Amino acid sequence: MCLAVPAIVVKIEDDIAYVDVGDGIKRPVIIGILEDRIKEGDVVLVHAGIIISKVDSESMKEVFEMYREYLKEILKNENLNDKEIEAKVNEILKRTFKVNI
Repeated sequence: MCLAVPAIVVKIEDDIAYVDVGDGIKRPVIIGILEDRIKEGDVVLVHAGIIISKVDSESMKEVFEMYREYLKEILKNENLNDKEIEAKVNEILKRTFKVNI
């Protein structure tokens, strides 16, 4: 199974974009799509160091909810109650996607 990671484009230089996957580190990736021109602030999917697609707002909502459910399942193994799980999920999503929850 291959995994594409959502990231925010923070800088563009020629055919290289610098992206942040939520940890504050700017990583260089190759802009691998042409149909949707990438600009700073766009959310993209990165696989193996290449931007494979630009994420529209509706798709981003779906990805966001998928991550929310995935994180909840993982955190169930940490002996947390539902309120603690929800708080931790919100903290992770806020930090990763840089959104207010």
